Amino acid sequence: MAASASAIASTGSGSLTLAISLAEPILFLQGFERLEYQDRSPAMLRGTLHMHVAKPTKIKAVNLTFSGRGRTEWPEGIPPTKDEYFEEKELISHLWPFFNAHFATDSAPFGTDRTSRAEAMLPGAVQAARERERDRSSSIGRRSLSSTGRRSASNSRESLDEKDRGALQGAAKGYRIFAPGDYTYNFELPINASLPESIESSRGSVRYELEASVERPGAFKSKLVGKKSVTLIRSPAEASLEVGDPIVVSRNWEDQLHYDIVIGGKAFPIGSVVPVAFKLTPLAKVRCHRIRIMITENTEYFARHKKIHGIESVRKFLLYEHQPDGGANENILGDLDDGTETAGPIELEFNAKIPGCNSMAKESLRLHPDTTYPNIKIHHWIKIVLRLSKTDPNKPSERRHFEISIDSPFHLLSCRCTSANVSLPAYHRQSGLSSSELPPCPCESHVDAAQEAEDLARPIHLLRRPSTNPPPFDADVVPPPLITPPPGYDDVVTAQGGYFGSPQVYDADEDDDLDRDLLGLGFDELRLSAPGPAARSVVSLASTDSGSSESSSLSL
Repeated sequence: MAASASAIASTGSGSLTLAISLAEPILFLQGFERLEYQDRSPAMLRGTLHMHVAKPTKIKAVNLTFSGRGRTEWPEGIPPTKDEYFEEKELISHLWPFFNAHFATDSAPFGTDRTSRAEAMLPGAVQAARERERDRSSSIGRRSLSSTGRRSASNSRESLDEKDRGALQGAAKGYRIFAPGDYTYNFELPINASLPESIESSRGSVRYELEASVERPGAFKSKLVGKKSVTLIRSPAEASLEVGDPIVVSRNWEDQLHYDIVIGGKAFPIGSVVPVAFKLTPLAKVRCHRIRIMITENTEYFARHKKIHGIESVRKFLLYEHQPDGGANENILGDLDDGTETAGPIELEFNAKIPGCNSMAKESLRLHPDTTYPNIKIHHWIKIVLRLSKTDPNKPSERRHFEISIDSPFHLLSCRCTSANVSLPAYHRQSGLSSSELPPCPCESHVDAAQEAEDLARPIHLLRRPSTNPPPFDADVVPPPLITPPPGYDDVVTAQGGYFGSPQVYDADEDDDLDRDLLGLGFDELRLSAPGPAARSVVSLASTDSGSSESSSLSL
């Protein structure tokens, strides 16, 4: 058995053990909308089923099944009869019949892709040899008592090799004897991107699993069955701008405050840090007492082809809260009443930490990623709340308090949907984990991402991007002096030349003066072609430069 594969089933005596190793422990399905994943290539489920036989064992069949099922729970009953308390649907099912003793042709190599036997080193090999000798002697006795016709048929069977004879006997008995050793079965299956991802919510789930089974003959020998779960995770499409495209909000509140809010992206994995920048410009004597950044989770369930609908209460998670140092009654924008502070804009930048899987003790209190399954809909909104106050027009000595709520749709991804898992790894990177093992959850890392971001002490600069290394002031090149007064139009553009001067067309008969002028400029040869009815005059010039020889043509 492969060292990287962990056993999923074994007999009590340990004579037969099953294990499954996956080439990719997590399969990523790209795209949240139908237009993003309907034409996308499928993900590939690849792996190996390992069967370890410690002693000769009679086996009837070896099968592997991949299945996916979606389930929704209805504690109050599904209307109208309310006599059913759950609804379950089969999403996918696929069977690999690796071995069956009734099919003799397929059973010669036991259906394996690779076999490693160890008959000579195990004590069970003696019993297997005795059974083969007993079968051979019984066949000889039957041949001696048969007629001439049967004797010829027996001679034809003797021409078969030992494997074919064992296959025929196995087909007749309904089982084959597997010699001690390791048997390997490889499998592969394309997973359509339209399938829903794995879901575990309070009232519903979507689960995928591989089930390996080995059937053995005998009334007191049950079927050996082992299961291994498969995780499917939804991630943004490669061409999607959900990750890098920011959310920008720019509004005025009752002619009292203008605010610009920039959120560093539209999709973030659970446990990551969301950069948020604020630019608050007071337009009157307004006060800002508190800023809160939250995430709301909305969950809906459907049954009976979406005829039955259920909604869970909206859950809110506080990511970050900012108050002035003096308390909630102070003003983040400064004291504008006494006139000592300017009414200029205030810029604030925060790193809001999304709660990870390890931050909530109970699984029911944890955040769940967005889903695409029609019967379980989970979606999120990012919510920013500003607590403001302004003077009451009826009572100038008192202030009225308000809360502004800015909501925007927000994709929450699985905590394993990080760039290190989604993107291709570097060629020089070496991982100590086996490819078949599920990597640890990023939320369980001992490094706090929010604390790490604060330790860097580096602003995110979402609203503006100043230069990190500006040149010194004395490094500027002084521009040329300005001519005062500027030249006149006639001095720059003339009728005989300049920018808008008309081109001069020379006649072939008047070339004496032209030759003399060109020779003075360094040209030693002038060739004029006679212009035709629809042709243009072409002037060929040859340079007299000693270092190189080049020619050019001027179309007139």
